Amino acid sequence: MPELSQAAPLYSQPDPPRCQTDAVYTAPTGVTFLLQYNCEDTLFARLFHQSGEINHDILLPQGYFMNWSPDGNWLLFRDVETGHVWLIPVAGGDWQLLPLPLGSYTAVFTPDGQNVLVAASAGLGLGSELGLLNLAEGKFIPWQSFPNQIVAHPAWSPDGSHLAYVLLPDTNIPFILGELWLADPAGGAPLTLLAAVDAGHGYPPRWSPDGNSLVYVHRENPDDIRANTDPLALRSNLYRVSINGDVVALITQFADSLVYDATWSADGILAFTVDDAVWTWTPGETPIQVSPPGIYRHPAWLSAAP
Repeated sequence: MPELSQAAPLYSQPDPPRCQTDAVYTAPTGVTFLLQYNCEDTLFARLFHQSGEINHDILLPQGYFMNWSPDGNWLLFRDVETGHVWLIPVAGGDWQLLPLPLGSYTAVFTPDGQNVLVAASAGLGLGSELGLLNLAEGKFIPWQSFPNQIVAHPAWSPDGSHLAYVLLPDTNIPFILGELWLADPAGGAPLTLLAAVDAGHGYPPRWSPDGNSLVYVHRENPDDIRANTDPLALRSNLYRVSINGDVVALITQFADSLVYDATWSADGILAFTVDDAVWTWTPGETPIQVSPPGIYRHPAWLSAAP
């Protein structure tokens, strides 16, 4: 393994009581980032700038981050107590309560930042729906219904010409296999089944910067029933599939590891977590470990200068 460069501390503070850092979400500008915590009795998040924590008028409720606007000036956040989805300005100011269907659990901006794609469900066994909210008009337009499935992780290609998402069975089994679909970007209907993927853990597929392929988490132990309920029992690798589905390639080949949290840099380097260490992969090369093992997870790309 190549010698690791000395890491420069960016932020150091104990997690909130009874909480553990669960994810890091970097704004498109690469300067602002959000830490998402998973706590014993709730979810919690903090917003930061590379120069320090953002304190001006940003007090996030108990809930979870959903998506950044393309310019990084806004974020979508769901309050788990009320179910409300808020549009929050990063620079401070009034929050906007979005007029979304009851049970909205996923929301992502369209690439132009003018609309929000939303997934909602009325409850277990009732399926899900996908729709579009026009932010200027405040009008929600239903797109597609999935009576027996849950639609998860909708993601636009970088140029907005393609839409992908995961469909999984509407069941009370928390961690189950799902299907990665390429969908109609104008109406949400599934078009091309690309791959079988791990589902339920919250590991979304990631578009390559050129928009020609997606990286996803593949479950290597589909017959292990423990992995259906125990999040740490998953054994996985990263795979890459072309948008027409004709090329599927392994990125990692670990025999007994939990591989997840893939995220691309703007110049085409993939970072991800393997158990408790961070690795990177450049297409055409072999993955390399870039952090010591033990406590390093949830990689995110930041700009070089704050």
